[in-house]
This record gives sequence, C-alpha cells and structure tokens, in this order.
Amino acid sequence: MTNTDFSSPDSKDRLLRDDIDGNDVLTTPKIIQVSTKYGYVLVTQQGLHDRPVIVTYHDIAYNSTTQFHNFFSTPEMMPITAHFTIYHINAPGQEDQGQSLPTASIYPTMDQLAETVNDVFDHLNIKAAVGFGVGLGANILVRFGLKYPAKFYGLMLVNCITRGVGWLEGFSLKWPTKDIPNQQWTESLINYLMWYHLGSETRSSQPDLVDSLRDHLENGINVKNAIKLLNTFLKRTAIPMSRSSDMNKKGNIIITLQCPVMNVTGISSPHKDDVIDTNDRCDPATTSYVEFADCGGAPLEEQPAKLAESIRLFLQGLGYISHLSIPRFSIANRLAEQAADYKRRHGSFSKPPRRVSAHIDSGHYAEDEPTEYEEKIEVLVDSFYNPNV
Repeated sequence: MTNTDFSSPDSKDRLLRDDIDGNDVLTTPKIIQVSTKYGYVLVTQQGLHDRPVIVTYHDIAYNSTTQFHNFFSTPEMMPITAHFTIYHINAPGQEDQGQSLPTASIYPTMDQLAETVNDVFDHLNIKAAVGFGVGLGANILVRFGLKYPAKFYGLMLVNCITRGVGWLEGFSLKWPTKDIPNQQWTESLINYLMWYHLGSETRSSQPDLVDSLRDHLENGINVKNAIKLLNTFLKRTAIPMSRSSDMNKKGNIIITLQCPVMNVTGISSPHKDDVIDTNDRCDPATTSYVEFADCGGAPLEEQPAKLAESIRLFLQGLGYISHLSIPRFSIANRLAEQAADYKRRHGSFSKPPRRVSAHIDSGHYAEDEPTEYEEKIEVLVDSFYNPNV
C-alpha cells in the first residue's frame, strides 16, 4: 500500500485536479435566457451553483463560447472555475448560432447594454459579483460598475477603453466603416478587426492565430449582428472617470470605480495607451496594472497561463481561494525551485541569492576577492570571538 502525504501542495493539487477532471459540470455550460429592457439576452453558466459569482462580458465579434468557455476550461483556470459560479453574458444577438436581428431594429447603446447587465443580476438574483470584461465588454462593465458600485467586489479588465472615439481614430476608421450600413464584412472591416483584436506585431509573428481569427470572423459568427454591435462601440461616449487627486478647486464630484480593479494588456497591444489612460483614472490605492511581455491584443489566447495566474492572485487579494497552492508556472514557485537548486549545488546551509532570474550555475555566484577594508573588518570580528587573534 502506498502512503500519500496529503498535506503536501503537490498532493493537494493532484487531488484537486482529479476532482475537476471528473466533473463535467465545470466544462459544460448551462444556457439561461434573460428578458431585459432592450430585448432578450442569452447567459451561459459555468461552474457549480451557489458559489461566489464571476460575471463576464465579451468583446466585439466574440461571444461567451468563443471568448471564455475554452479559457475557463484550461488546466490553469480549472481550479478557479471549480470554486466559482461563472455567468457569461452575451450581448443581444451575439450568442453562438444566434438568429439575425431585424434590419430596422435599433441596437442598444453602450449605456443601455450596461443596463442589461443589471437586468441579468436581478433575474439571477446576484447581489454582488466579480466582473471580468474584455475590450467592449470591459467598457460595459465599467459603466455598470459606476452606476451600481455596490454590485462589484472587483473588476478584471482586459484592454479596457474608456475614452470616446477621437478625431484621429474617427479619421482612421472612415474607410473601414464606410460599408457598415451594408451589414456585411468587407476586407477593410476584417483588417480593422484583425488589428483591433491582435495588433500589428502579433499579426506578423503568429500566423496560426491570425488564420484562426480570420476563419472565426468569416465563418463563426452572425455578421449582421456583429456589425450592429461594432457600430454601437464606434459610437460610444467617453466614460467620465477621474481619480480623487484630480478634484479641482470647484469641488466637483469625483466619479471613479469603488472596487479593486486589475487592468490587463499586452506590451504590443494596440490598446495599451488606452489601458494606461484607464488605469490612471482609477483609484491608485486599489488598482493594479498588468502588462504581459510577448503579448499583443489577445492575452486570453496568447498568454493564458500568465493571465490565469494574475486572475488567481487578484481573487486571492479579494479573499477568495486563499487555500489554493502556488501554481507551478508562477514566479514565486520558480524562484523557490531555483533557491532549492542553489542549495543542492552549494550545500543546505548556504544562503541563496535574494533573487535568481536565470539558470543557476556555480560560476554565476563566485565570490569576489575581499577588499582591504573588508579584510580589516573580518580581523576585528574574529578578534572579538577569539582573543588570540
């Protein structure tokens, strides 16, 4: 009979993985239809019921299936999925295999879409939740969080744009969007969305991701409905946010998010400047900025493990899942492994360097020759312990 140390982190992780792998509830979404002031909204649920709630909102030309289901089913995210009830909100008409909206129908504005989030909260009896939005979805959740501050414990925002469409952006969009009234994709519109979702560097360095996104845009969504949502985003108004230090002498009321916020982007994301601007207008005491190296505009696809670690740490900062051990891919775990390797090479009583960021080699830590001053200090210390010196 094999003895297992159930107190070790590896054993806990293994037991947790076995429990997760055998539970189809975590990976098979449940579909919920919600009636809102602006039409029906389809919500999909992942995770078990009666757990702390995470509410997500997708980006342009995506939906809950294509943006979040696979991400929350990755090995790095499954421990989080197992401990939360996750509701993915689809914008009207954006759900998987959704029917085309009437051509003459007026699509909700960004503020009205934020109101549909409140209708979802009321229908599902959600008192408060953690929000997770990407792009357009992040903008909508910020609008909702400003109007209903008590309904968010925290917000995780990826590529969040809170500014309106400026004249330069409007001029650059004039050619790609001239065919929007036709409600069909053109090459210029597809190229714009490819840049919007990936950025220039990712488009040139990851051809597989580019081909996958193009196939999704051309064959995986309802084009007419997606263009209606895109048109709403391009007509967005700026979100009036400012941090408390920006209060002027007139004593204007400061509008800012009341909950902890994590702003996430990639180092080559086309929205990096917008994310920095959003971050600057949040409360610095409760806001963190995360920027991934080797990542463009799609962190969920380009750096899922790093994003999962950031989400785990953010949720633990809110008081959730504190019992989960450090993941294998975390920086803290890598440093611990490097310190253990250093002790194996140099003896268990040797003190490892404070931070090791590269492969450990004994030559990297060769001791320098002591200076004359250091030799004198050493003699004085020795004489204190040994009078014969």
